[in-house]
Amino acid sequence: MKKIFLVVWMGFCAIAGVQAQEQHDGLPGVPQTEAYVVTPVDTTSGVAVRKVSFLRSNQIVLVGNLFLPKNFDGSQRYPAILSIHPAGSVKEQSAGLYAYRLAENGFVTLAFDAAYAGESGGTPHWSEAPYERVEDIRYAVDYLVTLPFVDEHRIGALGLCAGGGYVIATAPTERRIRAVAGVSAADIGAANRESWLRGRTVEEQIKLLEDVSAQRTREARGAELMKVYMCPEPTEETAPSFREGYEYYRTSRAWHPRADNFYLRRSQATKMAFSAIENSYLLTQPVLLVVGDKADSEWQTTRFYQALPGKDKEVFVVAGYSHIDLYDKPGAVGPAVQKLTDFFKRALQ
Repeated sequence: MKKIFLVVWMGFCAIAGVQAQEQHDGLPGVPQTEAYVVTPVDTTSGVAVRKVSFLRSNQIVLVGNLFLPKNFDGSQRYPAILSIHPAGSVKEQSAGLYAYRLAENGFVTLAFDAAYAGESGGTPHWSEAPYERVEDIRYAVDYLVTLPFVDEHRIGALGLCAGGGYVIATAPTERRIRAVAGVSAADIGAANRESWLRGRTVEEQIKLLEDVSAQRTREARGAELMKVYMCPEPTEETAPSFREGYEYYRTSRAWHPRADNFYLRRSQATKMAFSAIENSYLLTQPVLLVVGDKADSEWQTTRFYQALPGKDKEVFVVAGYSHIDLYDKPGAVGPAVQKLTDFFKRALQ
């Protein structure tokens, strides 16, 4: 089994891109010559990967990897799935892995960098702007419906961690998304208001917002934009998911040069202003939520499930695994992908 590891060939990619444009193969973008996932995958599966880009509002260019299934036939129309990455992540990490694995099972999939992250545009980078993450998803659907081999009536969306919350926030009013799935799904608003393990009082929330507001005033007067780690070095008080997040994002396990795990301190206010379930009464599409039975974020899965009005909703529990385990551990990803495949094949038939 051939395995692909993280190798960045920027100069080679530029040359390969020019050559690819001369191939005139009728497919979007150019062949992806960089490593498209940081987790080792079987590169003999027949999945083809194209680097693509598309424009969203504010003239921001979003860059993604489009995964095409084995024996892809451009004259057919395929079901398509968006794979939305967690906060502080990039397309080559967990979102790319799930996109690749679902493409192995016959779907056209797209993992892309959010605005202000990875290869995508938008300044300043490191901004975690929830409502703009929602806009990213809408424009990604716009992109998919322009592809002649995508069936516009069979588009699904999968989000991981905060990406799951962003998908759940988008789907109620984005009816072109016909099926929704979340893996270790989290509402970044609730998690930042209440804290990851809950218990943050209203007084503590207000104090936090006062501190962020004061920092923004300093920046308005010329101070450098303050960056902080999404997953700082763990202490005894660190929540399990953030302890595991440090090991995932900031070690060789899943480190990527375009994902340094920083976010702007000012983003704390925009995150706390967000709610993934604000319009959930409109979310009538089929929904699948995948969670590990050892996840300290399980309360968020329960919260999502209870907020959903539709009858076609399910929680699938992966026994023996935690929140971060579902990002890349084979024993967790395997059953999750199989369940997602069955779900999307049914919901997008």
